[in-house]
This record gives sequence, structure tokens and C-alpha cells, in this order.
Amino acid sequence: MKRLSLACAFLAFSFGALAADYQLTDAQATYTVKHLIKTVLGTSQELRGKMSCTNGACEFLVAAPVKSFVSSDSNRDLNMQTVLESARYPLITVRGKLPEAQLGQESYSFPARVTFHNVEKEYPVTVRRKGAGGSGSLTLKLEAHGVERPSLLTVAIDDEVPVTFSFAWKVQ
Repeated sequence: MKRLSLACAFLAFSFGALAADYQLTDAQATYTVKHLIKTVLGTSQELRGKMSCTNGACEFLVAAPVKSFVSSDSNRDLNMQTVLESARYPLITVRGKLPEAQLGQESYSFPARVTFHNVEKEYPVTVRRKGAGGSGSLTLKLEAHGVERPSLLTVAIDDEVPVTFSFAWKVQ
């Protein structure tokens, strides 16, 4: 049944003729924080989202709990949650619109609105299609979202935080 759903989603993406609603599946996002002496990766597999395509245009919304991002150090993860005020701002959301025809292309880019630390900013997103989903990237800027960059040995982490992601869509 899952293969049939993925096949239907692939056909819808390939031909762009059907109006449909999709649910995000098999998704994950990984951030990379860089410091002069260390690089840290944190990953979440708790992304949730929906996409609706009608009249040749698709709108989507994807959300991830801040607390769901984990690295190899639980103490660092707790510090990240404190810095990002995860109790006060528990979600990171990404929303956008794009032409449905782009979904059938091998790669495509579009602007997305990211709400992070309760501040919404627009970022370019690049996606490489694979079947009924794909992988992609965007780069957040901490200071643009009012996040005070933590320091180690009096040197702050980089302001730019690359985020990579992978995903699949399932027809609802």
C-alpha cells in the first residue's frame, strides 16, 4: 500500500495535473553549527508537514520541535534549548509556495518563510528531487532571528547555520 501511495505521489508530481493534498513522511533535518575549534551537527526526525497543490500552485507548511534536535552530547542539547528558549518558542516552521511544475524538475529553488525563535525571515531553499520527495538545504542566520550566539573560549559560534533536510510526500 505504501508503494502505491508513493507511486501516486510520484505521478502527481511528474505530471502536475492533479489537485491533491500531501503529508510529509520519512523526513529529517540536520543543522551544522561551526566554531573556530569545533563543528556540531544536530538532527531531528520529528518533522511534520502538509502540502496542498491546486490550480498549478503548491503551498506547504513544515514544523519541527526545537527540543527534537539532538547531537552527540545531551549537555550541549540542553544548552541549545536554553539559548533558543525552547519552552517559550517550541517550534521551528517553514512555509512556502511554489509552482507545481517545479516538483517534477530534477532540482529547483524557491523562497521559504522560516519562523525561528519567534522571528520570521525569508530564505532561499534548494531542493534536489528523488522520487516523491528529495533533499535540500537552506542557511539560517542566528542574529537575524534574535538568537545570541553562544561562545566558547570567548569566540562566538558562526552566525550562519546550514540546514540540510530530506523528505518524502504521501498522498492523503
